[in-house]
Amino acid sequence: MKWKLSDFWTQTLSCTLGTVIGIVLTFGTSAWIEYREKQEMERTAALMVIHNLDSFIDELDETVKYMQAKDSIYMRVMDAKDHLETVPEDTLELFVKGFLTFNFSTGDQTAESIFSSNIETWKSIDNREFIELAGNLFSARRLVVKFQERLEAERYELSSMFLKDFVYGDNPTESMPEIAARILRSANYCSFIKKHHDFYLHAMEYGLKTLREQTDECKRLMDVTDDELQQFGHTE
Repeated sequence: MKWKLSDFWTQTLSCTLGTVIGIVLTFGTSAWIEYREKQEMERTAALMVIHNLDSFIDELDETVKYMQAKDSIYMRVMDAKDHLETVPEDTLELFVKGFLTFNFSTGDQTAESIFSSNIETWKSIDNREFIELAGNLFSARRLVVKFQERLEAERYELSSMFLKDFVYGDNPTESMPEIAARILRSANYCSFIKKHHDFYLHAMEYGLKTLREQTDECKRLMDVTDDELQQFGHTE
């Protein structure tokens, strides 16, 4: 015996089925859209953090190169302190003027502020290892900045001393060899030069190396390429 649904039940089943399909499509589409938005937010957050760290590393690299060049001059003049006449005058001039120049940058703190204070940014990233490493990197960057501040504070004290002793002093010397010789007879200047060579430079080189290696690890964890970072930087 064949069953045949009445028109009423046919229409009812059709409407019910249509409603169920509509609900499934609506919730399925919403879930898919929400998933895609979360993925995009995670990617944007990761790119923002890594790009910010990369920019700081570039600045720090320039700072370290500047310190290395200055240290090379410091050491060359120190080694020739008993026969400064053998040192070219332009080298002595760079040595002397080095106590009046500064090189300092704190970098952009925006990404760190957003990353550490906005809970939505944290929640958007599923990779716990990346979050922990990024947090440690921001902490390490703050230490490097404070270390650099300490260096520049010491250099500032010496620059004030230099202005008093050599620029506005009662008996200013004229030639670069004479000024360099007087600097090398000062315990304060020699102490700074030694500390710059033995302590500050090596610490900054180590900080740069560590930050670079750990930031590369962040890139690996989030599968971020340098090309992607470059494109992200152009859109900021």
